[in-house]
Amino acid sequence: MMALVLFKRVCPLYPLLAFMYNTPMKENKFKPQEIMFSPTTRCNLRCVHCGTEQTGKPLPKKTALNFLDACNKFGIKRVGFTGGEPFYALDFLCLISKEGVRRGMFFDHIITNAVWFKTKKELYSVLNQLFLCGYDGRFFVSVDAFHNQDLRKVASFIKVASQIWTLPNIVSISSVKGTRERETRTKLKKLADLLEARFTGLTSQKASIRNKDFLINIFSFNLSPVGKAVRLKNPWDGKWFEDDFCKGPGHIFFVLSDQTVKPCCGYAHEADILTIGSIKRDSPQQLLLNAKQNRFVSTVFESGLHAIRKQLESSGIRFPGKTTNHCFFCYYLTHHIPRPLLNSCLEKVHKKS
Repeated sequence: MMALVLFKRVCPLYPLLAFMYNTPMKENKFKPQEIMFSPTTRCNLRCVHCGTEQTGKPLPKKTALNFLDACNKFGIKRVGFTGGEPFYALDFLCLISKEGVRRGMFFDHIITNAVWFKTKKELYSVLNQLFLCGYDGRFFVSVDAFHNQDLRKVASFIKVASQIWTLPNIVSISSVKGTRERETRTKLKKLADLLEARFTGLTSQKASIRNKDFLINIFSFNLSPVGKAVRLKNPWDGKWFEDDFCKGPGHIFFVLSDQTVKPCCGYAHEADILTIGSIKRDSPQQLLLNAKQNRFVSTVFESGLHAIRKQLESSGIRFPGKTTNHCFFCYYLTHHIPRPLLNSCLEKVHKKS
């Protein structure tokens, strides 16, 4: 299944996107199928692998709503939320959920650390508000060695969400793998114990925490050692990644809190070269045109990262090694290759295509 292929790709949000693709793309080009809103960069945690800067500037609701309406008319019907911690923008979640329902749109996931609340009363009140607004997507909770959470609060979140939505699988878990995996397994086992459930381990894509009340699927993705996480793992692991033309983390309008739009949610998304516009001024049609005219973005989606790699190598560039992590390689290109050289390489790849 396409979803199982996507689960193997590297992206902090890719488990959310894996549910989107039921059929393969017929051709290699950027074709957004979801709006992913990041309404705030605020967060209650300071995770050692996270590079998100907490600016405190929220995504304007009116501008986001106008963009939602334009995307719906354009044919993009799926919506998701991330952060920062998206529950620090509850009014945004509720508004977009209400308006999404009114327009007949679909919800993917809200990705959360599940420990943003102070009391169980607050937790119930907030989740119930979201439920009454019509949100019927899922929740992805990050649980691994890097998230310093109170697991009792995570367990409470799972219980209350399952109670309100009356769905045993309303919550899934995403975990970083590739380093400190023993600590991650220990945390997941403790969470299972708090839920009086069984933890099946991280040996396959069928990992889960389950009992008669819960079915919590666990999806693991590789850590990309970029930014603050660069010291956590050697990314040059001796083998080249399989090029998927960014089908995993890409094919979305990823809307940041500063209103800029990226074509993917991968670890390199903050690079200016991956900006394809702004919801403040650009329609979905214009964003698609911008993506087509952005030589880096169009090359990644149409020719692939390996086409760029091979052209750079033919120009004399020697990489430190090989990596199985295509998001890391994208980050390396956007942060370590001199821009004039990269631009020249992109032009040559374009002429060959």
